[in-house]
Amino acid sequence: MGCLKAIFVRVGCLVVLVAAAVLGFLYRREIWDTYRRFRGEKPVAAAAGFAAPAPRGGARAEDALARLGGRGGPAYVDLTAAEIAALLDRELVRCSNRVFDSVQVALDSDLILVRGQLDLSRLPRDFLGPLAGSFGGREPVEAGGALVAAPGGAVRWKPDRLRIHDFPFPRRVIPVLLRALHVAAPGDSGLALPGIRGVGDVRVTPGWVRLYRLDRP
Repeated sequence: MGCLKAIFVRVGCLVVLVAAAVLGFLYRREIWDTYRRFRGEKPVAAAAGFAAPAPRGGARAEDALARLGGRGGPAYVDLTAAEIAALLDRELVRCSNRVFDSVQVALDSDLILVRGQLDLSRLPRDFLGPLAGSFGGREPVEAGGALVAAPGGAVRWKPDRLRIHDFPFPRRVIPVLLRALHVAAPGDSGLALPGIRGVGDVRVTPGWVRLYRLDRP
């Protein structure tokens, strides 16, 4: 009788574990958003629409940045999500050799959200570890983080959240991904936005990214 009871207990535990795993998978987005709220992070912006790279958006952004850094230039310039997407698309796609493409950008208060398509088959084999069998060759990826002014007038994107096909990854994985894409140096946890210099401060709103001129002595 005791052995039979032990078997029922084990089966019951197994059923509970399987049910928990199924519910966790079905409600993974809600669980992840609850976890982020617990950590003090805002949920991914539902109101902010993602924008694809604008035609000639990179050239317009470069013109605005040239005015900002020129003698007698404006105190600030504003870039749209589509123009930021054009800068990131050109740099990320080029550096990663198209491992990452289809870049889109959304803006929220003090937050830049980037999503695209990631070719997991071309990343190092140990990147996903035991989760490798859970994903296909190409998967949607989304990351978000702050945009900050760096010493010397550069601007860096500091992602602190990462989701691949609705599966959240811990923050420590993000630098590994950036290095695997060849867009960050060893030990670096951020991404320098290409072609941006002479910036003293950054403000991000749902409508635009405002880059303030660096006051030089």
